[in-house]
Amino acid sequence: MTTQPIIGLNDAFGSQARALRKLQGQLLDLFAEADYEEVIPPIVERPDALKSGAGRFLADQTVVFTDPAGAGLLALRSDITPQIARIAATRLLGAEILKLSYSGPVMLARPEVRGGSRQQWQTGIECLGIAGAHGDAEVLHLAARSMLTAGFTRPVLQVGHIGLLKALVAGSAKPLEKWTQLLNRRSPDDLKAAMQGEPLSAPACAALLELAAGLADRRWIEKNRDAFGADFKSAADELLALVDEVGERMEGDVHVYADAGVMPRFLYHSGILFAGYADGVAHALLHGGRYDAMMAAHGRDMPATGFSCDLWAWLDAV
Repeated sequence: MTTQPIIGLNDAFGSQARALRKLQGQLLDLFAEADYEEVIPPIVERPDALKSGAGRFLADQTVVFTDPAGAGLLALRSDITPQIARIAATRLLGAEILKLSYSGPVMLARPEVRGGSRQQWQTGIECLGIAGAHGDAEVLHLAARSMLTAGFTRPVLQVGHIGLLKALVAGSAKPLEKWTQLLNRRSPDDLKAAMQGEPLSAPACAALLELAAGLADRRWIEKNRDAFGADFKSAADELLALVDEVGERMEGDVHVYADAGVMPRFLYHSGILFAGYADGVAHALLHGGRYDAMMAAHGRDMPATGFSCDLWAWLDAV
């Protein structure tokens, strides 16, 4: 009897395996030159470590099983960032600033797109202990340099802020996670249906529809920065100042744009967030942002920001 492969999981060998190792080495060398030290966490964790605090948004993508050796419930990681948060809050507790890189396999409980893969080779960096724009700018620069190193042409970084959406849906009966899911679909019709019966103002509803339609660029943010309260204005000011700072210092043919419609891949981000694109690639190549709340949930209240990508997807795209 022939053993059938598991749908969404594939073997890699020959030129494909060599290409992944080559790209992995190039990126880890880039991170090391920027003083990021590599960390290799185990692929298996206790479920609580992966789902702690803001990491609970990973729950539906986490495969949990019973350890035959008697350690109780264990989980296959679906994202490495919560592991970095655990390490920073335990093994590396004495360091005030941590710059860490990583590269390894993760497994999703279900593919993110229909017919997609459940396995990813997640690679990225985490910058911990540096608050505000300084840390965000450093991570954005390394994200751009990573795309250039991989051979992508005319990379683009679209930068948003989760505080903009939080201000628009303040008072809603729906959780923030539901709104990010709706906006990630980029479907104004779905959004209109979801807004029925919600206690949101007409201007806020109109703004959400403009986000879903891809109309919330820099001019939109500047036009509306005073329209939705102090929290919206604060997030808008932080976003625009960061984009100006990073854009002026960016190396190579990289473009940086403000876009209020950028949504997080996982909802543990608590401030600036961003996605990376390039010519000829229809989907996001990387995701990142600030996640201070996750660190607090792991018992260490320190600022944190980072980004990650899937090397398998990069090899297919490049």
